[in-house]
Order: sequence, then structure tokens, then C-alpha cells
Amino acid sequence: MLFPVCIIDDFLGPQASAGLVDFALANEARFAPARVHTNDARNTLDTGFRDNVSFTGDFGPVIAPFLAALDARYDRIAAEVGTNQFERRPTELHMAAHRDGQHLPRHIDTLTGRAEALVKDQRTVSLVYYCHRTPRAFSGGNLVMYAMTGGGRQVIEPRHDRLVAFPSFAPHEIERVEVPGNRFADARFALVAWMRRPAG
Repeated sequence: MLFPVCIIDDFLGPQASAGLVDFALANEARFAPARVHTNDARNTLDTGFRDNVSFTGDFGPVIAPFLAALDARYDRIAAEVGTNQFERRPTELHMAAHRDGQHLPRHIDTLTGRAEALVKDQRTVSLVYYCHRTPRAFSGGNLVMYAMTGGGRQVIEPRHDRLVAFPSFAPHEIERVEVPGNRFADARFALVAWMRRPAG
């Protein structure tokens, strides 16, 4: 059985979504190799597993429409994902850029085992918001959601101005991206964030 997924198209509208793409292009030099969290270590560099670059700094006012849209759609996201046990404001917000040949293997967004005991507020809902130049210059890069057991899967296209929300413990992957010419401006961009369960 597949996990519930909330998909919202036209999430921000033309102006705000284009603003995020412009922000990415203006800050290309500030994107750095993405890091991963494992059961043994946090914030480690493992390009064999996660081969893309990301921006983790201050987004400034360009992020305000995204946060406002999330807050306005809290009830819909909670209903479609199947839980309201998460804070309204996301944490660990960053922007990922996938270029030619890059992908992310099957994984989950939560810590397990001994590492789980080290966090006070586990990730509950994962958020992915897609934006890119139009017309789209890349292909591939689908988000694939998997059932916990069995062979079920759901393939979600990374359309511009689309938000996808799903339980953070749901297995998923990013399929290989193809970017002819491998220009940063043509990359598959995505805002990635997590809603955490309330502390206490």
C-alpha cells in the first residue's frame, strides 16, 4: 500500500515562482555540495549517495510567499497526508539543484535506531516545491514514492510551481536528471523542507 501524498499545482503563481528561480540563478556561487544525515553521523558529505548542490543560507524576502502559502494550505496538507501532528512552519529549508546525471537513491527522511534518540522533534512531513526556467530544459528527475513493502510505486513529475508533501518516513527517490549542456540555469531546482512534530 502506497503512502498518502499531497500534490498542489500552481502553488505560488507566476510571479513568486519566477522569483525563486531568479534567486537561484543570482546565487549560483553560494550553492555547495549537498550533505546527508545517516544513523552514524549528521551533516556529512557523501557524493556517492547524494550528488547535487544546495543552498542553505538566508533566503530573505523571496521566501515569504512560500511560507505564507504553506500556512494557508496547512489544513489541506494535513488532511491529504493523514496527520496534523506537525508544526505549521517548516525547518531545515534549503534549495537543491540537480544537474546532468544527478539523482538521489531510495531513502527515507527520518533517522532510525540509535540516531533517532538524539533528536527531540522528529521529521513528520517532507515538503518538495519544484521550480525551474520555462520552457523546461531538463528531463527526468521524477520523484518516485514507494510502498514500505511490495512493489507499489507512484511517479511524480517535477512540474514548475508544484508542491509535494508526504510522510517523512515514506521511501522515495529522485530519478536521474538529464540536462543537455549541463548549465546551472537549466537545472532541476527544488525547495526542500520538513515539518516536525511538536516538541513535548
